[in-house]
Amino acid sequence: MESVYKVIEIIGSSKTSWEEAAKNAVETAAKSLKELRVAE
Repeated sequence: MESVYKVIEIIGSSKTSWEEAAKNAVETAAKSLKELRVAE
């Protein structure tokens, strides 16, 4: 059985740090995307 993945790019912002920007982006994306996973 083969798997199919969709790759999307998300962008976040923060006045504090890039870590906070990444956290904000993932939290926002998780509201509308199911089974969100990390890929590099």
